[in-house]
Amino acid sequence: MKEAAPNQDPAISGQIQRLVFEKYPDAQNLSGKVVEKGKVFEFAFTVDDERYSAIVNNTEIISTARTSGEQIPDSLVSRLQNSTIKGGTISDYRTITLFDGYVSNPAVNYRLNGMDFVASFGVSSIYMSPYPRWYYIKNINDLPDPIIDFIQKRSKPNPAFVNTLTNFNEETRQMIARNNEFEFGGATVYINLDGTKTYDVIVRFLGVDSQSLLFDQDYNLTWVGSFNQIRQYNEDFTGRNFDTNLTRKEIATFTDIFGAPSHFLNFGLDVGYNLMRSYRNEYEGVTSYIFWLDNGRGEQWMLRYNADKKIVFSSYSKP
Repeated sequence: MKEAAPNQDPAISGQIQRLVFEKYPDAQNLSGKVVEKGKVFEFAFTVDDERYSAIVNNTEIISTARTSGEQIPDSLVSRLQNSTIKGGTISDYRTITLFDGYVSNPAVNYRLNGMDFVASFGVSSIYMSPYPRWYYIKNINDLPDPIIDFIQKRSKPNPAFVNTLTNFNEETRQMIARNNEFEFGGATVYINLDGTKTYDVIVRFLGVDSQSLLFDQDYNLTWVGSFNQIRQYNEDFTGRNFDTNLTRKEIATFTDIFGAPSHFLNFGLDVGYNLMRSYRNEYEGVTSYIFWLDNGRGEQWMLRYNADKKIVFSSYSKP
């Protein structure tokens, strides 16, 4: 086996580096840095004049990205220009594998209306978010300890809360009272250009619903999913009231917010089904908002705002 290159960061062991050489035995110019202390690392290297980066935990490569210097294919440019997000500036064409051994997707940096995004292309879809790098976590132990503690403290039944769900009948309450409040379901870590991170953690809530939690660089809970929607289900979980819980004032405020950027054109709250999928979320004393905005052509923005109505996450998708 090829010997590990000298560490540029003394916190990265030779054993961690060897995970890269096992996968890429011809790797050259290897350099590494710590992403999550003692848990997750990022390596840059070259193979046959192509640039690679790899996210690695203590046992395996989590994700990789390859940049070959090729021009973005005309077919992908056409897919961007045939959408409402057309007109942006394209750079840094590359392929990304979010899971080692999984299908690779082409991706580009995309600057649109003064905002920077990464657009990735599936076989028949486009997905775009503002984060230049991200990786997926399957093992909860790859998260920072404070976030692990937050999840694990709630990974037990919470019958006191379940008994407040008077929208359910007694049989249903008894059934879900036996479930853990949280079960870890994976996480995506988004990395900004300045190295700061946003942690998007998925949990199974009371065994019946999956929701997200966003934590910032300092592990503060900044955004919560629609945990309170559990109170909208009927008594036996066979249906739910899908009315928005936004006030008229909130609707007016966000209507103005969405009316400013041109890439939100035709994605307004004046469309009935958009308002039906817009919601004020509340959990653990945190208030936040989520919007699923469709333009009637299958294109969709998913927007997350904090209690101060500042955007904390956005993504665009097109089939």
